[in-house]
Amino acid sequence: MPQMQPVILLSCLLAMCLTLAGSQGADADHISYIQNKDIRLGVDLDLGGAITYLSKTGSKENVVNSYDWGRQIQMSFYSGPVPYTPNGKKPNPSWAGLGWNPIQSGDCYGNRSKVLDFQNDGNSLYVKCIPMQWPQNDVPGSCTFESWITLRGNTAEVHGRIINHRKDHTQYPGRGQELPAIYTNGPYWRLMTYDGDHPFTNGSLTQIPAKMPWSGWIATENWAALVNDQNWGLGVYEPGTYQFIGGFAGEPGKGGPKDGPTGYIAPLQEEILV
Repeated sequence: MPQMQPVILLSCLLAMCLTLAGSQGADADHISYIQNKDIRLGVDLDLGGAITYLSKTGSKENVVNSYDWGRQIQMSFYSGPVPYTPNGKKPNPSWAGLGWNPIQSGDCYGNRSKVLDFQNDGNSLYVKCIPMQWPQNDVPGSCTFESWITLRGNTAEVHGRIINHRKDHTQYPGRGQELPAIYTNGPYWRLMTYDGDHPFTNGSLTQIPAKMPWSGWIATENWAALVNDQNWGLGVYEPGTYQFIGGFAGEPGKGGPKDGPTGYIAPLQEEILV
């Protein structure tokens, strides 16, 4: 299998946090952009500052899917109890098994997260938000999310942080935290990685099956990418993280940011959040 070189790489650096990345100012759609000569990135200030736009500079081909508030490129964290029923409020039955699950964009009922602070100096972005509990109807997370985004060449380097304010200090079992959750549009359906036992030696790549439920694998070079039929697309590199999940839902090869077909990748670190 020939080697591929995804043009856009989302580099995630972790410290019990997250990493993402990002021209100038916010437009009428409340998206704020940064760009360099290689890539252009936008965060949606109506969706907690989640990344909703990523393309080559000069191109209008956005790779990020935003069919609902559970997609985008965003922070997503997990803990107990399962199910999570704050003040007796029951979760959506389809998502009850997720437990405590604040995410950056909003919840499954369409309620949006709230941005508390935002800065864009033309070269980097900072966003702080109150996330929403994805399985619940209009339940803010008892925590805050922060992300710092900087562009370096064709890489968007993102650092993220969760600060918990939960009154429940129970030490629930560790869960796989999505660092981050990444959703691409239909043309980016081929899920590629290196999972061999000779990492960083230019070995042959592996194509992960494009299916649901999501596949899991050990990425021995700490990265995976969703690419189109021309081997161009979006990759994520999370140093020190080996457990990845991902796949594709819907008909591959077609669809834009508001359409259902989507690819998914998440580097996972198992952590206890209290």
